Amino acid sequence: MRFIFELNHPKHYYQFKHVMNALLNHDHEVKIIARDKDVLLNVLDEEHVQYEIFGKHKKKMFQKYLETIPILFHYNKIIRKYKPDVIVSKASFYASFIAKLHVRNRIKSVIFVDSEVVDLTNKIVAPLSYKIITTTTFGLDYGERHVRIKGLFEDCYLAPSVFTPDSHVVTQYGMKKPFAVFRFVGWYANHDVNNHGFTLEEKKQLVNAVKPYMHVYLSSEKELPSDLEQYRLPTPASMIHSVLSEADLYLGDSQTMATEAALLGTPAIRSNSFVGPNDMTNFKVLENTYGLLRNIKEYDEVLSVVMDFAKNSRKEEWKAKRNAYYESVGDSNEAIVGLLEEMK
Repeated sequence: MRFIFELNHPKHYYQFKHVMNALLNHDHEVKIIARDKDVLLNVLDEEHVQYEIFGKHKKKMFQKYLETIPILFHYNKIIRKYKPDVIVSKASFYASFIAKLHVRNRIKSVIFVDSEVVDLTNKIVAPLSYKIITTTTFGLDYGERHVRIKGLFEDCYLAPSVFTPDSHVVTQYGMKKPFAVFRFVGWYANHDVNNHGFTLEEKKQLVNAVKPYMHVYLSSEKELPSDLEQYRLPTPASMIHSVLSEADLYLGDSQTMATEAALLGTPAIRSNSFVGPNDMTNFKVLENTYGLLRNIKEYDEVLSVVMDFAKNSRKEEWKAKRNAYYESVGDSNEAIVGLLEEMK
């Protein structure tokens, strides 16, 4: 079979990395297409991955709309040339729409959904898709085309069976322990409209509050002012999971990195406007079932909790909870490969 994997974020690459390798080992063909966005291309280049760019990412909403037609045009050219059997994506409108255009050629779109709150996915992308794959804890039901697997999608690349952190990353890049990683996102994505994370003043206050107790390293999609730039994380993007594994504390308004830190056994605090009764199920499960994540909406509480965590190490406690989590979930990659190979 011939597969195309569409990547728009470093997480997409890591999630599908072992799945793609397994498909290649089973004598299938795999092609990677990528959006020129954030540090995705840096990660692919650092890992020596071959890919074709299908479009560029635009930050402003009207620019996104203007870019839609050129992306669809280029995407269609790739599909016509490569002639895949299956297009795999996180939840791409482009993949699902193009697959529908080629329905006579029996091209199937398979999407992996981990957020219940994205209207574009629920109202357009999922109805267009041939198969929708989620975790068992996912809160919506897409009907007969919906398949559920155990665990979380981040298990595909963070489970102990597939990931061994590089413990030398700290000394190699001149980092000092104990340390905290703060992650601040840009809030440019379609699903981020009308949502927000920390303000600049809150970021500065958090850094100043924690640095007497541990070193602070920042990862930020936005440019940082000079007084925060000095804390910029010095490692390449492809080393972030080893960094998170070695960290003593994680704090951020990111969705992805909060989950990754938690699953790597690092005390993790997540805060943004999504937090609340209607928050995404995966974050609720990580907090309420496994105790691996703190989801906090109000800034004053965030400051109080992060100070407590900075003063009182919980690393060993989190490692134990992480081990318990992975004892309860199976091999996500094996399950996904099996599902994709059934798409004949």
